[in-house]
Amino acid sequence: MGIKTKSIFLSLAFAFCTLNLHAQSALSLYNKGKAQQDAGNYYSAVESYREALELNGRYGDAWYALAQCTYELDEFELCVQYSDEALKYAVNYSEILNLKAMALISLGRLDEAKTVFNEVLSRYPNDVSSRFGLAELSLFNGSLSGAEGMYLDALKRDGTNRKALLSLALISAEQGKDSVSQRYVNQALQYHSGNAQVHYLAAYLALKRGDYEDAERRARSAMQIDPDYDNAYRLLANILYEQERYAEAVEICDWRIMHNRALSDAWYLKGRSQQKLGQTEKAITSFNTGLSINPQDEIMRLALEQIVDTQLPIEDSRRSAWAKYHISRAAEYKRDFNGPFERYEYQRALTIDPLGSDARQKYAALLYRDSLWESFLQQLKFIEENRPEVDLSTITQTDENSPVVKKSAQQVENEDFIEGLESLMEDNLAHLWNKDPFYLDKTRWSIGVYYVSEGVQLIHPDADQIVSQAVCDIFRGEATTAVEVDGSAVSGYGEAYRLARAAGKDYFILLSVEEMERSFRIKGTVYSARTGTQTSVISVYRTGNARVASALRRFRSTVLSLLPIRGRVLAHSSKTILTDLGKNDGIEKGAEFDVVKKGAIITADSGPGIFYRSSDIVGTYVVEVLNEELSSGTFTKKGFYDVLNDDDELVLVKLPSKSEDADGSVLSDTRPSGDADGEAATQAAKDAAREAIKEDLAVSAKESPLIELIRSIR
Repeated sequence: MGIKTKSIFLSLAFAFCTLNLHAQSALSLYNKGKAQQDAGNYYSAVESYREALELNGRYGDAWYALAQCTYELDEFELCVQYSDEALKYAVNYSEILNLKAMALISLGRLDEAKTVFNEVLSRYPNDVSSRFGLAELSLFNGSLSGAEGMYLDALKRDGTNRKALLSLALISAEQGKDSVSQRYVNQALQYHSGNAQVHYLAAYLALKRGDYEDAERRARSAMQIDPDYDNAYRLLANILYEQERYAEAVEICDWRIMHNRALSDAWYLKGRSQQKLGQTEKAITSFNTGLSINPQDEIMRLALEQIVDTQLPIEDSRRSAWAKYHISRAAEYKRDFNGPFERYEYQRALTIDPLGSDARQKYAALLYRDSLWESFLQQLKFIEENRPEVDLSTITQTDENSPVVKKSAQQVENEDFIEGLESLMEDNLAHLWNKDPFYLDKTRWSIGVYYVSEGVQLIHPDADQIVSQAVCDIFRGEATTAVEVDGSAVSGYGEAYRLARAAGKDYFILLSVEEMERSFRIKGTVYSARTGTQTSVISVYRTGNARVASALRRFRSTVLSLLPIRGRVLAHSSKTILTDLGKNDGIEKGAEFDVVKKGAIITADSGPGIFYRSSDIVGTYVVEVLNEELSSGTFTKKGFYDVLNDDDELVLVKLPSKSEDADGSVLSDTRPSGDADGEAATQAAKDAAREAIKEDLAVSAKESPLIELIRSIR
């Protein structure tokens, strides 16, 4: 062998050894990552897989494992990217494609996901996982029967498949077929009796149908099989809570907290249980601790604030600390130029701490910024009238000419504003007609909000009750709000209709809540309290941070857009009348109204809107002078006789199509904004309706508790 031949041979041998070492090193890194992945340590696993791929970029199994980890970490775009890389080198073709399609579902790219699943089935007709994926697509599209068919097809090919059996049990329960659901559960227990998740879902379904004894037994079985299975402990606490065994529920929550203090849902249920036991201060402590761990838990925050609102003295010094959260949130929205959310947060802060000068001063500054001078003045007066008195006995004068109490710069500024604005407003309608708008009863609509306690809330038990109360609270966000809402639990439509009609309500709403880990939905069916007929169905779905607050605001604006703008004649002189409708009600100069006899207006027999007879119209009114809460203008009588009386009602006929004064009001989203037919009338309401459509279109795939449960089955 020549020198040249030996050199080539040695080079090839060295290269081969280097590649072999790299391959062995990549394999060891892959195995290390797999161990981390199996233990649920996805971040560490990702690191190991990346290191393996740096050594061998054609390592298909590493690409696939990396895609699996990113899927578990909700990095779905990366999952799709890594799946495509894995398809170039790996042999487990169908598994990779199915994972890619599941990631596409999570990204809302449902059509692409369907194409991928069908591609798998075209090559592998007996593939079960692709059928599971198509079943989930059916669920996203609202087709329970379609999903059921796919799971049945999968079960034909694998009669003991755990996911197929449990998914069919969950779907059957959702369809109200409890006996069928129980049959599938029994099959799953027969074939997979040693699996903790099977017992857990059996317990969940037993709780759903109200069989507390079986639910508790199955939950405890899941805990015995897997002592570290936290979901089973959480479900057991819920089961005990539903049975009003609150002390035992607290014990389970304490056990969970002892093993993982960061479980905010455990702090929540502990607080609710203590609240039910009458241990208000303990409940407050639990909620406070839970919120310190997870400040984004909006349901827990609402639960705490409802205790504060209803059970603590208004002078309680802790109120200001709880209000600070909303003040800081308002500052964030101010930086983002999100005025409606900024205002909402200040109103929440003032609900918690009505005497808090900090929140009220900042809210006043918001009104000043939006040129709402009358509302701004009212807030300043409240601040100064409720400023804490100084104990003069603690003040020492340095000489006879020194002031006893030195005023702060803010106090001096407020007093100057009050003096100046009161002088400027001497010619406004309130002074000219001697009517203080902030003491007027502007309520025109009475709505009952009710909820039915049904279903299982795994994340926040009693979420429907808490959100129902929150709906009531948001409608009283303004001191002069035009909607009055009550909240209480009912057995169903019949009881809600009876209560609403007996109370003289105009409408009632049956409310339901669906809460997922990352999304939230409020659904309300609006009925006429007079006829019991359905008026409208409102469904608001939100994801991301502040999703509950966002859903509440959208729910309120949608309800208000159904309610016709109505006002009242406060006073009249010759052909001029004063009304309690103003700029903050979305009214513009040139707006036209029917003037209707008091008590003659009723809700429409079906659908939104109102009805009144033409014979009850006493004339028409056109707005000429507009203030924030009042307006005046010309009254034109109908017929020969003038039968106009104070307290006669006004119904919006039309707003001017274009108006130089039509600058709107930032408060108009808290007032009724419909016309006589229940259609959005004001520009703000029309803009909100268009925004709602865009928000709904932006979410192509909506999660549900059922989908979350099925996706969790392994």
